[in-house]
Amino acid sequence: GGYRLSIKDKIVERGVLISKIAVIVFAMVCGRYFIEYMRLPKAGIVWACAFIIMYYLFSGWRLEKQQIPYMIFSGILSIAVILGYHMELHGSMYTGLMTENYMTSLTVNDVIAFLLLTITITALLEKIITRFTRKVESIEIKCTYGISNKKAWLGAALIIFILWIPYLVIYYPGFIFGDSLGSIAQALGVAKLYNHHPIFYTLFLKMCLSLGIFIKDITFGCAVYTIVQMIYIALCLGYQICWIRNKGIGIKICIILTVFFGCIPFFAQNSIAMWKDPIFSSTLAVWSLVLADFALSKGKIISDNRFFLVKSNLLLVVLCFSRNNGFYIGLFCELVIILIWILNRRKKIITGLKKLMVSTGCILLIISIVIGPVYTKLDLNGEPVESLGIFLNQMASVVAYDGDMTEEDREYMNGLLPLENYKDTYRPCVVDLLKWDQNFSQKYLNEHLNGFMKTYISMFIRNPYTYIEAWALNTYGYWALNRWELNTDANNIYKGNLGDIENGENYGIVPHSLLEIQKVDLKSIFEIGDAPVALAILTWFVFLIVLLIIKKQKWGLGLAIAPTLGLAITLFVATPYAYWQRYGLAQYYLVPFYIFIVVYLLKEKKE
Repeated sequence: GGYRLSIKDKIVERGVLISKIAVIVFAMVCGRYFIEYMRLPKAGIVWACAFIIMYYLFSGWRLEKQQIPYMIFSGILSIAVILGYHMELHGSMYTGLMTENYMTSLTVNDVIAFLLLTITITALLEKIITRFTRKVESIEIKCTYGISNKKAWLGAALIIFILWIPYLVIYYPGFIFGDSLGSIAQALGVAKLYNHHPIFYTLFLKMCLSLGIFIKDITFGCAVYTIVQMIYIALCLGYQICWIRNKGIGIKICIILTVFFGCIPFFAQNSIAMWKDPIFSSTLAVWSLVLADFALSKGKIISDNRFFLVKSNLLLVVLCFSRNNGFYIGLFCELVIILIWILNRRKKIITGLKKLMVSTGCILLIISIVIGPVYTKLDLNGEPVESLGIFLNQMASVVAYDGDMTEEDREYMNGLLPLENYKDTYRPCVVDLLKWDQNFSQKYLNEHLNGFMKTYISMFIRNPYTYIEAWALNTYGYWALNRWELNTDANNIYKGNLGDIENGENYGIVPHSLLEIQKVDLKSIFEIGDAPVALAILTWFVFLIVLLIIKKQKWGLGLAIAPTLGLAITLFVATPYAYWQRYGLAQYYLVPFYIFIVVYLLKEKKE
């Protein structure tokens, strides 16, 4: 018997050895592809780390049925990574032409990469999630809603506000951009009032400016705007910190969060920037917290707190009137509420969904009447070209690359801009320079609006891949994780054209520092540039939350993340620019909330 056993042992041993070698080979191949496609530096230490991590991931790893949600997530992420890998971006993001910013063609290698990356990311996700699930077991979460300590809220807001003051003093009366001057002209009645920048935003600005005009100092009027905005944002962020404290998170973490918002230059700079995004984004952040309370209380908050719906509706109104995509984000959230209501009808887990659905729906209906028929009657509507951005760029790319077009398509595109001009006017990463080109006919577009979608679809059917490439180049900043250079992009404020006020009409506004210290250059200490983490990373973190919600079947929490998802979708579909942090500012404000939601979801058992 002993002899036969040793043969069996040898076979088992050999099997173990072969499988060990197989894992090593597989880990090496996956590591290679991962480094290549994630665009990581090809340095010895990176190879070594990648190999060790892959080996650790794949030894003893098996593909099981419950990993399917991870697989789907990883597959989508792999596609994004492959698209990001194929981008050649040599020119400036704003002025670069198709010869400088373009995509290289896909190869068979990408198919292999897709499979290997999907497997790698699935294994990685599973390891990270199981590891963190054990880590968060000790965290106690209380389900108290809203904020209970008003003094702490005002205290946190005050600290944040005080920490931002140096920027206000040095860059008094705040950052005034090309866009701000457009709003100021409308507020002063010098230019026609229309909804290119939200009407209510312009009216709010007008109120602030009138205080300055009253004391014959319009610069002070701008400062009033800045200070009101700073107070509002500080209150919103303070609310988030106290909201997290109320969920049983320790005071130490809350102090760290206060310092995080107060001391990172990026937040201070945006608080004194005269554009609509800071007010819009901080409102979206608070509305997310309010909806999260609804989800966490399983809807009981509606009956417990009679002001709940008033609060939610007010925030929604501010959201819709402070930026034009606010309305579409509201609509998206309403769709999510309806979806959760349908999922909830079988097992009554959440109460009060109908009330929330009806009240949100009514508000959206009223707003749509205001921004639709009312604005049209008062002749306040902006140019249609504003909302057609990406579509226009996709069509332009087909012409620029001599794609396949029918005679009608050619005629339409030639009406917008002479066909021979597209090659020098199409900018893959931005729409602005095309639609502002002297030869681009806004008039033709406005008169032939109904032909726009017809032409768009006709060209899409003939050139689907060109469209995908054009879309990718126009939006990559919001989803391409492997464009690492976005993490060092410090141009959020500079992109707004701060020079316009010095070079053109300034309406008597004179920016100047209120604090001069001899031999100390304060502007070099409190800089205008600050590079926050890339938006793409935050967007994928949000998608990860969606994955966890689906996996744990906590449908209610879909509400909490719906405003952010709506924001991401509007950027994917309608951004005019491949990367500008201010468009996704709400995601930076909500980082602590996202982390809280992940912790909460990891602690929860599946419903």
